[in-house]
Amino acid sequence: MNEPNPPPESPTDTLSETEIEKLLASSTLPPNISICLGGFQTETDANEVGMLVGGFLRLFGTYLNLERLDGVTVAYDYKAALAGIQRGANCSQELAATNDRFAVGVAMAVPVLRDGKPKSHLVLDAALVGLLRDQDNPDHQLAVGLLAHEAAHVHDLLMQDRAFPGFIMQRSVGYREGILLQIANPCWNEYAACRLSARFEYGKQLEWFGETFCEFAEEAKERSNEYIRQYRRRGDLNILVPQIVAEYGGVLKYAAYLLGHLDGLGLSISKDAPKAHELVNRKTYFTTIFVRFAACLRAMWETYGHWSGLEVFGPLKEIADDLLRVGGIEIQERAQGPYVNVPFTSDTIF
Repeated sequence: MNEPNPPPESPTDTLSETEIEKLLASSTLPPNISICLGGFQTETDANEVGMLVGGFLRLFGTYLNLERLDGVTVAYDYKAALAGIQRGANCSQELAATNDRFAVGVAMAVPVLRDGKPKSHLVLDAALVGLLRDQDNPDHQLAVGLLAHEAAHVHDLLMQDRAFPGFIMQRSVGYREGILLQIANPCWNEYAACRLSARFEYGKQLEWFGETFCEFAEEAKERSNEYIRQYRRRGDLNILVPQIVAEYGGVLKYAAYLLGHLDGLGLSISKDAPKAHELVNRKTYFTTIFVRFAACLRAMWETYGHWSGLEVFGPLKEIADDLLRVGGIEIQERAQGPYVNVPFTSDTIF
């Protein structure tokens, strides 16, 4: 695989105090951005955290475009805060934080539609963001890094909306196209956010991305094969397809986190994430797909900011389709409607 370019310097490196103030004045953070704070014990605590969140976002806005930031919600009841976001466009799907044995969500850039324009609303767990107040806390940089990651999602949403206006939250697609985009789009989103925010690496971040990818991917195929065997008994594709998409989509998404972070720091998986590198080579069904996947994400990055339509996601969708086929399902569009084929294999017979 081709190695990425070295990462850019931090925006405040080698600058004087006057130059830093001038830089901050150029921030793309919208003026008077709304920051809602919930569950804090005192108003003083809430105001302090709110000021810090606003200050860091102002800094991030000097190299990320945050003009599409709708607002920020910082709350101790993170799940309730997510559920309370008004997304617009008749969005009925309930937002849920990641919470499984592989990862627990504590921050999300929620796409919302405001006056026909896609924006992002940041929802942050106050227990984490509160660490911004204590620079001596070993997890202080973790809070900075995760806030930077979510800010990068705001930037990426704008870039995508410019590339294919009128699509995000506004246009529906067919069944097969929807499934493939359901896998491909989060992969790009996380790769871009990780690569853009990697300069705020907090020491253990690379290790976490590597371990999470390995833990999820280690038995993804075994879990998927069991889902298919269960399907043979009950015959419900409405259960099977989401299960398989979640498994193999998750493998690619967690790989995208890792690759984006590595590429953002100018590192390589073979030297700097050896456990992940070993797993990719050991899981032979995934080895070639991973190489194609990494090359595809880097090729998309090379033209980032110059995309001219959804066609840019074509190679990622093709990779997603190939992985689903390897995993045991084939999603087809036929004249009479969508069709899902589940071929019999030695691993998925009753």
